[in-house]
Amino acid sequence: MPTLFARYLRGFPLVVAIWAANPALAQSDRFAADPRLNNKSDAYGVSSRQAAHKCVAAAEQAAKAAGFTGIEVIGIKSVEGKPDGYEIEGWVRVGGGGPAWRENVPARGSFECEIARGRIVDLDFDEIPGL
Repeated sequence: MPTLFARYLRGFPLVVAIWAANPALAQSDRFAADPRLNNKSDAYGVSSRQAAHKCVAAAEQAAKAAGFTGIEVIGIKSVEGKPDGYEIEGWVRVGGGGPAWRENVPARGSFECEIARGRIVDLDFDEIPGL
């Protein structure tokens, strides 16, 4: 008679296969409820949802590279489709490190990201010194 652990492991490959085959299960979509984002790909194979996630990841990575810690993209401000891509704007908060960290007060600002032909071509920050 198999043990409970052995019965658990027997179903494990199936769970892993389902998880890996479905990107929505593999990585949660933090903007799932945003009606401005969709999964329809443009001529370059990028959807507005993918563009938003690319821009958020790039903003977080740029802030970390500048020495900030506790970076958090609070939300998406706007999503604009362009003939060759998207322009995404969002709000960001940094909670430590970097030149904006004074007296334990998080710095808040915004970012603007442009995607053209499936690639990020511009990323700018406002109201956060050092970015």
